Amino acid sequence: MPDYVATNEADLVIQLNDSAAGVSTHAATLGLTPGEVLDAANDAESASHAVNGQSLYTSKSQEWTEYKRLLLYGPLNTPTPITPVAPAVGTLPLGARAAIVARFRQRADGIKAKPNYTPAIGEDCRIVGAIAGPPGIPKPVLNGLAETGFVIRLTFAMLGHDQIEIYSKRGSETEWTIITVDSNSP
Repeated sequence: MPDYVATNEADLVIQLNDSAAGVSTHAATLGLTPGEVLDAANDAESASHAVNGQSLYTSKSQEWTEYKRLLLYGPLNTPTPITPVAPAVGTLPLGARAAIVARFRQRADGIKAKPNYTPAIGEDCRIVGAIAGPPGIPKPVLNGLAETGFVIRLTFAMLGHDQIEIYSKRGSETEWTIITVDSNSP
């Protein structure tokens, strides 16, 4: 059976947020305490803080690299660049704890052991394995590498497909938007 915990950290943040919403929705049915519901919410917020904070610092690292490059190696008469500002990543929620994934698995095991647990509740809480696609049709693999100037270089393995569609969903967007249909990497 496939593991239900997302391996990509951005996907894990989404999964933990969805799980916290599911835990809150089904708390009464499952007999969960307010503390257990709060733990799920804190874990989701803490994971988001850590993953998004690292992403902000990675972006700032690129900004600092360009800043340093211009200061040290820019051509004569290059205007002095503005010093990059440290990213604002916020703080952890009150009651945040380490070992989020281990606690997520423990919470999932506890929920699955409840007498009122159903597969639908498991899906709402995002604690069931992914449904496998048709056999013999591998999914393309897509990787992104951040370059300077907020440019992302995408590379992908076609795995027998003629082309792939690449979609994006940013920030508060609710719908996926197609970016491109591509047949050559990168």
